[in-house]
Amino acid sequence: MPRAAVAPTGRRARRTPVASRARAVLLPLAFAIGVASMAGCTPQAGGPAASAPPAALPAGITASVLQSRQDVVDGKLVVQLDNATGDALEFAAFEVSAPGLEPGLRFEGPRTIPDGRSVQYRVELGGTRCDGDAGPAEVALEVSGGGGGEAVGTIEADDLYDTLPRLQNSGCLAGAVADVAAFTLAEHLRSTGSGTDRRAFLDISVEPTGAASGSVDLSEVLGTTLLSAEDGLNWSTTTAHIEASDAPSTISLPVRPARCDPHAGAEDKRGTILPLVVTTSEGWSGQYEVRASATLKQDLFAYFTERCGLPSN
Repeated sequence: MPRAAVAPTGRRARRTPVASRARAVLLPLAFAIGVASMAGCTPQAGGPAASAPPAALPAGITASVLQSRQDVVDGKLVVQLDNATGDALEFAAFEVSAPGLEPGLRFEGPRTIPDGRSVQYRVELGGTRCDGDAGPAEVALEVSGGGGGEAVGTIEADDLYDTLPRLQNSGCLAGAVADVAAFTLAEHLRSTGSGTDRRAFLDISVEPTGAASGSVDLSEVLGTTLLSAEDGLNWSTTTAHIEASDAPSTISLPVRPARCDPHAGAEDKRGTILPLVVTTSEGWSGQYEVRASATLKQDLFAYFTERCGLPSN
C-alpha cells in the first residue's frame, strides 16, 4: 500500500483505505448484477416454452433390405421403406447399420413417401465385418408427417432374401482369399484356329502372397451367361489346393460361348465375371469372382461373335 501524503500543517491527513473504497464501489455493483441475474433466470410471462422432444416413429413405417443383380455389380444395398401410416412422410436422411457391415451407410434426402407407397433407395456399400453375425439391419430416420410434427426412431429391416449373410460371406471370403493368393485373368484371350472352328483358353494367374500360413481350395469354376467350359456348362474338373507359400501357377480353362444368341452378348452384364467355387482355411466358402479387364472383354466378345458366326458390327 502506498504511503499517505503529509499535510502542510504537519498533521496526518485523513485518508480512506483503498480496500474500503473498493468495497464501497463493488457492493452496490454486485447487488445490481445479482438482481439482474435473478431477473434473467426468472421465466418471463408470455415467453417461448421449452420445445418438446420429438415423438416416436408412427406405426406403419417398415423397412427391408435387398439387392438386384445390377446392385451386386455396382456394390450398392437397396433399402425399401414402406409407408402405411395414413399420411405422407418426409425424411431428411437415414442411416443403415448391421453387425456384418462397416458403418457409414447413409442416404441423404430429403424425400417424401406418399401414404400407401413403397420406395427403394440405394446406398453405397463399404467393407464387411467378419467377427460376428451378419444382421439384422436397423434403419434410423427422422420423419415429419402432414401435421408438421417430427418423429425419430429406429426400425429393424426385414431381409427376406438373406442379403446380409450373403454380403458378409462374400466380403469375408474375398478378404480370406486375398490373404492367400491373387487370382487374375490374363490380359488377352489365348486361342487357335479361326471362324467357327476357333478354340480359346482363359488363363488365370495365381500369385500366392508368401504368408506363413493360409490356404485356398478350388473345387470348380462356374460358367456364366456368356461363357461355358468347352465340354460342358462348368469347369467341374478344375481343382487346386493353393498355399500362401506356394510358387506362382496358372489355371487354363478351355472356353466356348454359352449360347450363340445375338442378344446374349449385347445385353451381357456379368458374363465376363468368372465365379470360382472356393473354401479357405479360415472357414469361409462360396463363390469368389474373378473379373475380366477391359482388354480381355473385347477379346471375349470378338471370340463370341466369330465362333458363333454372327455378323460383326
